[in-house]
Amino acid sequence: MPRYALIAEPDRHRAAALLALAQQEGLEGTIARDGAEAQELVRQRGAPTLLVTDLALPRVDGFALLAWLRGRPDASGTAVMVVTAFDELRVRAWQLKDALGIHALLSRRAGPEAMRDGVRRALAGQLAGSMLMESNGDEEKRRLARIDELELVDAGPPDTELQELVSEVAQAFGVPVALLTLVLGERQWFKAHVGLPAALAKERGTPRDWAFCHHVVQGREAMVVPDATRHPVFRDNPLVRDGIVGSYAGAPLVTSTGEVLGSLCVIDTRPLMLGTEDLAALRELANRVAESLERTTAHGRLRPVAPHPQGAPKPVLGEAAALALVREAVSALDVPVLVVAPGRKPFAANAALAELLGLPEDRLSGMTFDSLCQHVANLTADPGGTLRQLDLAAEGSRGLHLTLSLERPRPRVVRWVARPFLVPGGVAQLLSLMDLGIGSDLMGTRERLLRQDALTGLDTRRVGEERLAKEIGRCRREGLPVSLVLVDLVELGTLNRTRGFDAGDGVLRELARRAEALCPPPGFAVRWTGDTFLLALPGADAVVAEALRQQLHDGPGPLGCVSVAVTVQGEEDPHGTLARARAALARVKPDRTPGPSHD
Repeated sequence: MPRYALIAEPDRHRAAALLALAQQEGLEGTIARDGAEAQELVRQRGAPTLLVTDLALPRVDGFALLAWLRGRPDASGTAVMVVTAFDELRVRAWQLKDALGIHALLSRRAGPEAMRDGVRRALAGQLAGSMLMESNGDEEKRRLARIDELELVDAGPPDTELQELVSEVAQAFGVPVALLTLVLGERQWFKAHVGLPAALAKERGTPRDWAFCHHVVQGREAMVVPDATRHPVFRDNPLVRDGIVGSYAGAPLVTSTGEVLGSLCVIDTRPLMLGTEDLAALRELANRVAESLERTTAHGRLRPVAPHPQGAPKPVLGEAAALALVREAVSALDVPVLVVAPGRKPFAANAALAELLGLPEDRLSGMTFDSLCQHVANLTADPGGTLRQLDLAAEGSRGLHLTLSLERPRPRVVRWVARPFLVPGGVAQLLSLMDLGIGSDLMGTRERLLRQDALTGLDTRRVGEERLAKEIGRCRREGLPVSLVLVDLVELGTLNRTRGFDAGDGVLRELARRAEALCPPPGFAVRWTGDTFLLALPGADAVVAEALRQQLHDGPGPLGCVSVAVTVQGEEDPHGTLARARAALARVKPDRTPGPSHD
């Protein structure tokens, strides 16, 4: 087993500190910022000597990561240390410590010495940690007093501006439900909400025991639950059983004096594939909302602010002047920048962006956001694939980062970074494109390898799982079918052995070309494993999927592949559909002697 430590932790600074502790024990280390990335690293490198993980990981939560790891035959000797801010998740992990093979279980508030001791005890196979809840009655009293002081709970209808805000947040993150909640004594109260069932909207709240936001308040950190229906803490929650909450992500509303009022959260009925950058964007929005709540009374009036220093000039800036100032500030920057107003409307751009994109500045200022994305995609070697990436970024979150390889007006690698911020009327975004220099960004190279298959140019399994979950959720909401075609190159091993890997590479690229041609957007093709491809067909029923599957085999030249088509059934989750497809594929695959393959 390779002697290395894997740190699964979304926060960069905490991950670096935990990695340093593992390195002090003589282990090489690597960091994964979410559960799916951790799984991919284990697939590539084998099970680690030590896994240090949070339980509230994006994309694949810590419980699911541990269960998956313990199912691997090479992971029996892996030591596991869990560090989390959430009391009830820690208690449940303590109860499951034997099944999940947990050796150390610590609160996020534990000091450096306790963390170091936890690493050492885990490596020695000794149990360390506690299941005790960390309650602070004085802190809770101060928190509730602050809610009263700010007059945040009122009997009238939800504030119109806050309602518009949560609607923008739901749209930005591609989910049906967004909430601005306050956690009171025995109840969570919805200060603003969008997408709730009528009964909950009328009640404007739930018991605190049902509230996911209660955990965010207790832990004082953002929390994500990618799939609540499978989660050992949340699967029996009444909101989950009733199909209202299938997944959750929330960030705390922290005041300037440190109290946590509640949370800003997004909810879907399907698995939620938000990444670490999405959570960072949600935290940023929650911080801005908390500032706004502190400034405004329950009656919509601005709260008094500290007196201006005597003798100092009092700045007065109207809305028009403020907008003009934003445009001037953007124009003055030498970094390519675009400000996008609510509703995806470009507001201000600069000459640096025009130069990077090879556009006259006056033309850039008149473009729609969609035409800008199309122009950027046309500058790459794969316009269709790049546009799908940009569309996915727009659907998933306005906080997503992408690395793009431009070929025109000259070759360069750029980083597409979008950050959301609140403005009157909704959520805007600041978009910047940074020239990284070809070959200079190792992290960017690593991310591309994880997200795009180098041989075929198709999405990797990691990206495919994200997109598949989103498309199934979207089609269910719109009443559309979803079908999959799974293809296996059964003769690839023999081809590699008899004619060499170059011949095998050619067949893989040809199959990728055919698969992509059969999957017009929103469909997509994925290199699922070394010799297996997945075709996702949103909107296609079983008849259409079978016809497309047959077209794959009717193309010129023998590919030596077998395939099956399946359609998502009812409320079946993506994992269940894929399991049926794999089982069906196994039944039609001929017996053959294994040969060298492509991984």
